[in-house]
Amino acid sequence: MNRHHSMPGVFVFVLLGLFAVLSTLMVLLGAQLYRATVEHADVSSAQRILTSYVRTMTRGQDHENAVSVEEIDGVKTLAFREDIDGDAYVTRIYPYEGQLRELFTEEAYAFDPEWGEVICPAEEFDPEIRDDLLTVRMMNGEGEPCMVRVNLRCKAAEGV
Repeated sequence: MNRHHSMPGVFVFVLLGLFAVLSTLMVLLGAQLYRATVEHADVSSAQRILTSYVRTMTRGQDHENAVSVEEIDGVKTLAFREDIDGDAYVTRIYPYEGQLRELFTEEAYAFDPEWGEVICPAEEFDPEIRDDLLTVRMMNGEGEPCMVRVNLRCKAAEGV
């Protein structure tokens, strides 16, 4: 008499089901890890953009009385002055509507924060010059604080 047991079939079915459940869990955990990694990379990237941009602009414009901090209509700006062919120009870096912006104009023109080019998201931008040390406290678009300190090689202009 040959008796066939259904146990080996049930065992294979349970094993296959367990494999499917564990595979699904691995995919979900991997997706969450990937999402967290991308979010962390975005925050780090935004901080690098903010700090590198401010540092590069300051180093490029660091000459006698060229760097100043000004407040215009309640907007605190980091201003860089230069003469081009006898005309005075100013580049202003400032926060406006959650964005860090840059505006390059002749110094004689009125400042309108809407005219600036968007650089990157930034919730806060607070520049300060004390004893030829520029300190800029910022908060990127993700709400992460960052800070830049640049020792001005040339004498800074008077400012806020």
